[in-house]
Amino acid sequence: MRPIVCAAALASCLLLSLLPGAAFAAAGSTGIASLKLGVGARAMGLGGAYVALADDPTATYWNAAGLAGLRNTEVTAMHNQWIQDFRQEYAAVATPLGKGTFGFSFSGFYTSELEGRDDVGNVTQGFGFNDIAMTAGYGRPLASSLDAGASLRYVREMIAEVDAKTFAFDLGARYRLRDTGLSLGAAVQNVGGKPTLVDEAFELPMTLRVGAAWSRPLTSFHSQGTITSEVRKVRGEDARFHVGGELLYHERLALRVGGKFGYDTEDVSFGIGLTQSRIRFDYALVPMSWDLGTAHVFSLTARL
Repeated sequence: MRPIVCAAALASCLLLSLLPGAAFAAAGSTGIASLKLGVGARAMGLGGAYVALADDPTATYWNAAGLAGLRNTEVTAMHNQWIQDFRQEYAAVATPLGKGTFGFSFSGFYTSELEGRDDVGNVTQGFGFNDIAMTAGYGRPLASSLDAGASLRYVREMIAEVDAKTFAFDLGARYRLRDTGLSLGAAVQNVGGKPTLVDEAFELPMTLRVGAAWSRPLTSFHSQGTITSEVRKVRGEDARFHVGGELLYHERLALRVGGKFGYDTEDVSFGIGLTQSRIRFDYALVPMSWDLGTAHVFSLTARL
């Protein structure tokens, strides 16, 4: 069991050191750190400021209340070519059900085989690492301008031959001010039990998001402009600020830029979106500091 313990510790330290904002986090403060990674190239291009704007199947991650605004069945698939050979896959579907909209998503985060070492540093056999999260959510209007939503999430982290798993839930709300283009959003996420890895229990990265988004037509440019912002507080970390802007031209071409404040490895992101009929393709570029490289995020969303 000793090599497994060392492998688990190595993978956990490596992941914590690579996650944005986690480079100086206390070891063991929270687990399944990949839950802090965002999903969807549109959201990532906007700096992750999406809690008040989420209006597609990725709302199962950002704010389940955003599902309430979907009027058709939609599907989203994403690939995130992250840094240091880490990759993330995500798929989600949302469909109207009753007075609201039901959504389901699957997320996987993994890397190539890592080199194992025993408790004195000798090289042992390689080992694998992966996280998965499966989420079911439902959002519905509560009043003419107020939406609410909730999600149940199953999460599991596997390192070498051991794993940790548990359930968590999210609660979210969104309020839209009529005829102003302004929406306010809030969500509390990853509230759940303590998963246990090699006899050690740890907390999930419970997250509080509060944000606002404002959209308005720019008729002289045949465009629509959107500004979005979000304050995010993760358990064991300082509060951080996210902001993003989008220019949508002729409802077909979208240009995006985002900023993050208070992080050690991220500060800016860029994105582009192309829409043709019922299909939207999105791409986000997220540079990292400390020579970690650049994340490339690709998404495809279809309205059925």
